[in-house]
Parts: sequence; C-alpha cells; structure tokens
Amino acid sequence: MKKSHVENTVGPWARQKLDGLEAYLHAYTMALKKQSFDLIYIDAFAGAGRSRIRTAWTDADEEDIQLIDDEFMRSEEEFIEGSPRRALGLQNPFSQYYFFDADAGRAALLEGLQSDFPERKINVQVGDANGLIQKLVPRLSGRNTKGVAFLDPYGPHLDWQTVAALGATKNFEVIINFPLGMAINRLITRSGDIPDNWRNGLNGCFGSSDWENLVYANQKDLFGDTTRHKVDDAAQRLLNYYVGRLKDLFGHAASPSVVRNTRGVPIYYMLWAGPHPLGYKIADYILSKGDRISPPKKRSGR
Repeated sequence: MKKSHVENTVGPWARQKLDGLEAYLHAYTMALKKQSFDLIYIDAFAGAGRSRIRTAWTDADEEDIQLIDDEFMRSEEEFIEGSPRRALGLQNPFSQYYFFDADAGRAALLEGLQSDFPERKINVQVGDANGLIQKLVPRLSGRNTKGVAFLDPYGPHLDWQTVAALGATKNFEVIINFPLGMAINRLITRSGDIPDNWRNGLNGCFGSSDWENLVYANQKDLFGDTTRHKVDDAAQRLLNYYVGRLKDLFGHAASPSVVRNTRGVPIYYMLWAGPHPLGYKIADYILSKGDRISPPKKRSGR
C-alpha cells in the first residue's frame, strides 16, 4: 500500500476535485430537497475523512517526484476535508451514506464521523469497494431511490463492472476521478510489453481489451520488420473511449475536467455521468470551471 494512503495524505491538487464534488452534491440535494426520494450517497474509496496535504519532499511517494515543484515544497502544513465530511456536512443531507475503504484503519476513522454527524445514517464497510458496491446496488434500484456515487480510486482499481452496476439502476449518477495521467497511461508502455497483471487491471478498468487497439499501432522499420509502438495521442484516445462508454451506459456524460499539478501536468480527470439532462447541465457547468469552482460557504453538522 502506498505511503500516502497509510498516512492519509493527499497532493495539493486534490482541492479542485473535492471542491467540485461538494459543489455538485450541494446543487443535487438542493434540487431534490422538496422531493420524497430516498437519497443515497456512495463513496467507493472513501479515505479517512480528513487528510493532510503533502508539503515536504519526505512526504512524497515515488509518483510524486515528477509532480512536485518549489511551491509544493515551501507550503506550510495544511489539512483538507475529504469527500466523506463534505458529503455529510451538506445543508440538505442524503438519506443514507455508504463509505467503503479497503483499509481497516481508515474505516475506523470513518466510523468515528458518526459522533460528529449524529443525525446522519452512516454505513461503513471494509473491503474491496468493487465487490461491495456490486452487492449493494441491486438493493437500491427501487423507483423511490436516487443517488450519487463518488468513485475516486487510488489507481486503475475501479472495475467497469462496478460502473455498469450503478448505471443499470437508472437511478444513480457517478462522479469519477479518472487517474489517466497518474496511473493508467503510465501502465501502457511505449513498446507494448505490458506485464500480465497490468494488462488484466486495465482490462478490468475499461471493461474490455479494446483499449489496446486504440493506443498501439504497427509500423515497419528500415529492415521491413513490423514493430509495435504507442501512439502519441494515447491518453486522449483512452479518455474519449471511456467517456463514450459512460454516455452509452448512463445516457449523459459531462465534458471532462482536467486536474493538473502546479506545473500544469494533467494528472487525472473529473468525469460525471447520469440518466437525467438536468444533472448533466449542472455537472457540465461545474466541471467547466475547473480549479475556479468554489464549494458552498455554509454547511451544517460541523
């Protein structure tokens, strides 16, 4: 397990995704506050509820090395509220909250949120979020149920079957932190020699092996031999493919919002998909603002 996951730390770029998430959840629950729906919030890779922003070289994971700059190094210690606290603190809360995490220590911290938010109905489970969600959603497919699932994997660990299970309910919207730059594209080697465990993980992430035909091309060298190479726009092709599959599954998919580090390097994309045009309109507006989005100023239950 990565050091940052054990120590509950995040990069400074996490603020953009969390502010965007909170802004959307606020708009979503405001729009439905006068309806009688049973509103469900699912956080698939929930974390600890509050994290410390990594601020020193000694905090860095191996993958941080190419992302760190001088501003990152100089900044002072700071903590940031994670997705569970932001969802629990909404002015118009969800009816039920489901938090999943593979780490028992983080799950214990999540269970401790009940004392901070005694009015909320919180369910915390330890284990693989994919299996837990796929087991849960058939019970949440009633006509009076609506919900949002925040899917923020630590790497390419979100199975397409999980996304498909949520889409099949026709009642859920998904907000996905798609780690294209930080994880997925880095597993796709330039030569095409990919370890079997990497390839299996990518197949699970995209739901098929079609991604491989998108990112590799054959060409002949000076000796007439055919070689395989990674195309220059591999990342964009993968993004378009994934968003297209989301649109086919849910009906609507917002334009992706890129999240960059302080050097301007794309590290992941915020994606939204759902069955309703109003949700699409709200999500497309929020995601289009990128790092200029501001979360709601007033939250209850603090």
